[in-house]
Amino acid sequence: ITYSKGEVIKTFTNFEPRFSLSYQLASDRSFKLSYNRMAQYLHLISNTNFPTPIDVWAPSGKYIEPQLLDQIGIGYFKTFRNNRFNLEFEFFHKIIQNRLDYIDGAELIANDAIEQVLLNGEAKASGLEVLLRKNEGKITGWIAYTLSRSEQRTPGRTDQEVGINNGNWYFTPYDKTHDISITTNYSLNKKWDFNIKFTYQKGQPYTPILGYYIENFPPSEQTQEVIPGGRNSVRFPDYHRLDFGAVRHYN
Repeated sequence: ITYSKGEVIKTFTNFEPRFSLSYQLASDRSFKLSYNRMAQYLHLISNTNFPTPIDVWAPSGKYIEPQLLDQIGIGYFKTFRNNRFNLEFEFFHKIIQNRLDYIDGAELIANDAIEQVLLNGEAKASGLEVLLRKNEGKITGWIAYTLSRSEQRTPGRTDQEVGINNGNWYFTPYDKTHDISITTNYSLNKKWDFNIKFTYQKGQPYTPILGYYIENFPPSEQTQEVIPGGRNSVRFPDYHRLDFGAVRHYN
């Protein structure tokens, strides 16, 4: 397809309302409620069928609709001991329309018609975030924990097309059930500060490779094809990291 200079390929118009409410229950606690809708016109397509994950960016256009996100958040905030400690809870829920994913065996690199190997689906994510923070004293820091679940569903375009994972829900590549972060800062004196940070994350899902087969028709054009497992059906090992730091202050 050839377009003339300045010709508009596709035009999109989306309304993006946002709403936020904060209610002060008392001097030491408050309640928050928010809603927002966002449209995204650039799509990240991650292929985990290869030993090195390959990411391809595809813009919305004639065959690819923009992603639409609706998100709600409900939060509770409380302080203790004259603001020495803060405690926060927040629940969120997201619904995403036009979530793209690639068909099994898709070739993403140097593909001039990438829309032919993409399917349009939906996604959802929910989670609870908890944060406890100490603001004063020689020892300060926080503990943050997130419990979440992120899934998507990608049916076929026709009755004869089974889609991905037979049209059932499956984990997105970014699902992390547990995410913990602990940060501690210790002020020894005016010159020295020490800090420790620990991070733990549940392993992210990926699509395993069950095996390979040789496509030998015609014989002169033999290729090795991948036999993928269930989409994002297994996980990488859990990730954990511990950092130590020291800061020297000068006049």
